This record gives sequence, C-alpha cells and structure tokens, in this order.
Amino acid sequence: MDELKELVHTAKALYRTGLVRGTSGNVSLRDPESPDRMWITPSAIPYDAITTEDLVQVDLNSGLPVSGRRKPSSETPMHSAIYRLRSDVQAVVHTHSTYATMFACAGEEIPTVHYLIAEIGDRVPVADYAVYGSEELARNAVEALQSAGSNGALLKNHGVITVGDSLASAYARAEIIETVAQLAFGAKLIGRCQMLSPEQLEETRKKFVSYFAASKG
Repeated sequence: MDELKELVHTAKALYRTGLVRGTSGNVSLRDPESPDRMWITPSAIPYDAITTEDLVQVDLNSGLPVSGRRKPSSETPMHSAIYRLRSDVQAVVHTHSTYATMFACAGEEIPTVHYLIAEIGDRVPVADYAVYGSEELARNAVEALQSAGSNGALLKNHGVITVGDSLASAYARAEIIETVAQLAFGAKLIGRCQMLSPEQLEETRKKFVSYFAASKG
C-alpha cells in the first residue's frame, strides 16, 4: 500500500529535520480502506530503522491492534480519539520539536507573529497536562483542538500535535508551528512581539486558497 510507504517516509522526515529526536513523537494515518482503523508508527523503534512491516493497524473504537507485529505507539489513545471526533482528519503528527515544546513547557501559546500561523488557525492552543499515553491526555488534546477550531495544539510540558487531510498537510503544519515558535522566541528576545489579528490571519487564509489552487493548475 503506497500510503504506508508515505507514512514511513513522513516519520523519517520528522527525524531528519529534527522535529523529533530518538524515538520520541509518532505519526499515524487513517486507513483509506477502513475509516474506523488507523496505521501508526511502532513504540520504541528508531525512526531510521522503521519499515512498513513495523507499522501497526489499530481499531479506532477499541484502541486495540488489528494487524502488525510491533507494539503500537504509546500515544495511540490520543491519535484514536482525534480520528473518532474529527471525521475530516486523515493524518496526525506528534512531535517534541524544540522551540514549540519550550512554549508548551511554559504553558504559553505561541504568539501570532507570522502569517504562516493562519494555516493552523487563529491561535495555537495549549492542552492541559496529563501523563503521556493516557486517555486523559487524549481528551485534553481533542478538547484543545476543538475549542480553538485549530489544526494544531501544544501539549503542556510535552510537545506538539497537528492534524490534516493528508500526511503532507499534517507534517507541514508541524513544521509551521516550530518555525513560528522560533520566530516568536526571537521576537521576545528582541523585546517586542508584533501580533497579527484574527482578521489579518483570515485575509491570509483566503490568499492561501488561491495560492494552492494555482499551484495545482
């Protein structure tokens, strides 16, 4: 299945670009043939060693593995909960990228200092802390995404979660959050964050529509 090759490719790209380190973070894809199931990266396997044979298929309702020889990621509950409650989501990316996670550790939203954040929403919310891999963390992440109408969120004292209608969009949003976190961190060091308003971000989103439509032409 080509989608599984793309999933492995995305996981390796996260590692190669430094959005994850070691075996932290995880990636999943809603099964295109069975929408009530997902494919997710395995637990505790180095990214550079992952192959399609290591991916695990999981039932979204029970959270139990359906196929695969590995143990699924510890964040399987969080991914499953997002798919159950967001029918528009086809892929989920979870990272511990450095600058965004610094904001998460501070319990502080990333300031809207750059127009790229419009791809995420009007803001990047912070989900309440809960121990990793728990159902509580899954609920907190989903609540943060829903309350802000956002495509990404920070997990307090933990990391980042992004969603998309494809692996490419979920991955791109993880990159955007980290990029804007770096810019916001630098602006804070300079001493001033010039924030964009919701109206300015909406204007950007409208331009994004025509921009990406033209790129497909």
